[in-house]
Amino acid sequence: MKKLTLLALFAAAVMNLNATDLWTGSKHVSWDEGGIDIEAAMFADAQPGQKIVVTFTDASDGIEFKLLEVWDHLAGSREAAWINGDGTFEQFLSPAAIAGLKEHGLQVIGANFTCTKVELLDGKDALKDGYTVWTGYFWADEWSTLELYKESYAGVDFSKATAIRFYSEAAGTDYVLNLKEDWADWGHIADNNSMTNGEGYKELALTDELRTRLADANHWMIQFNKEKLAAFKVTDIVLVGDFTTDVENAIVESKATKIVRNGQVLILKGNKTYNAIGVEVK
Repeated sequence: MKKLTLLALFAAAVMNLNATDLWTGSKHVSWDEGGIDIEAAMFADAQPGQKIVVTFTDASDGIEFKLLEVWDHLAGSREAAWINGDGTFEQFLSPAAIAGLKEHGLQVIGANFTCTKVELLDGKDALKDGYTVWTGYFWADEWSTLELYKESYAGVDFSKATAIRFYSEAAGTDYVLNLKEDWADWGHIADNNSMTNGEGYKELALTDELRTRLADANHWMIQFNKEKLAAFKVTDIVLVGDFTTDVENAIVESKATKIVRNGQVLILKGNKTYNAIGVEVK
């Protein structure tokens, strides 16, 4: 028993070798009170495949990850990321996410939870070949939908993309996969009937029409239904084609302008205005 205990401790130490406490304390997070702001310097050594882990209590809504100052959503972060009660939330980092964090830093925000810790931990040893739109672990059960913000693919040169792959740990291929941009009929983009099956993934070949539509979509909604299979984990959404692995080429230039209005510092980003803590000003 003692030998097993020592081995377990050693394994835990190895797993946490690259652990970094980004923030610790106790802060109630809300749109009015603001979130947890972490400066860019804290991500100087961050690598693709690592994960941000947020520990929270008393949650009753969702969690969001944004880039400081420009207030874009972190590339690869989920829309409709609901959290409840006490627990942790994992946000795995794509190359585009790393580039954004190193340039701007991070805000962890949401409607209602108390944050007690934000950590940067080891996650996946390696990412799939291609442009990682999203990576992590999403539980696909009955009509489960992974929703991704536009920032996840806004930096993609779609002319280089030949296909999109949906990787999972499903025990078979007989499950439903729908790719949408809206729940209305017009929002349906493709489904598994137009996809081929590879080793551990379904693949949708891209036409010029699909490239344009995917690039222009306000968000991607990737819906799964396990059918007769056991529930399974979705692990990666990847565009394949002629993509570089250089992290610096994965980031979109975020153009924002600071202004002072009635003595308050505001940030103009596109057609939206934010205050200094990232809350949109109507």
